[in-house]
Amino acid sequence: MTSFKERVRSTIIQGASDYKRMFLEYEYLIYSERFVQKPYYIVNALLTNYLHLTGVNTTLSTYEFFNKSLSGDLADCDFDFIKKDKNNKLINVKGSVRQKVKALELMSLFFSQKLVAEEAFAQKSIACSLATSDNKITMGFVDDDTDAKPKTLLWGNELNKTKIVDVALILRRSRNADRFDTIIYSDINNFHKLFPNLVTEALHLQNN
Repeated sequence: MTSFKERVRSTIIQGASDYKRMFLEYEYLIYSERFVQKPYYIVNALLTNYLHLTGVNTTLSTYEFFNKSLSGDLADCDFDFIKKDKNNKLINVKGSVRQKVKALELMSLFFSQKLVAEEAFAQKSIACSLATSDNKITMGFVDDDTDAKPKTLLWGNELNKTKIVDVALILRRSRNADRFDTIIYSDINNFHKLFPNLVTEALHLQNN
């Protein structure tokens, strides 16, 4: 029978491949007419952000953790479920990791469907500039005034029902490309007029 730690390890390894394909090869534009903090968010992830999504504790650097996960070389001894809280007290985060593992298993489908969002998301010790949900999992991002980077991954829809807005548009571009060239989701017309310098001419014509 597969142990819990082995299940976590194998999910983290698979999740690293999904993360690379989704976030290290592409960037995303997320837009809602009802955003108030910013008109839109551009998700530009780093490989060092991956560790935050898993919830585990490790002595490896964030680079080492991701690279060992991606190569499949992550070992049971590379991580555990004991962390220090804000008072420096050791706590067992196994329950939290269990929920994150469930979310990691669904992460690869995240941008393939309609999303809802909440700006200035806060939950317990988590604070994010933007959080989005497909009603199965919630992903939070921290924004540095230029790009939004993944910060947390939660099981279920953890958004505040009184602050939820519909995401009207998700665009994608290859990493470090100047303009977005792929529509992932859209329920608005003529969006190219909102940010003409961010979409390709082909996408501009497609959206006319």
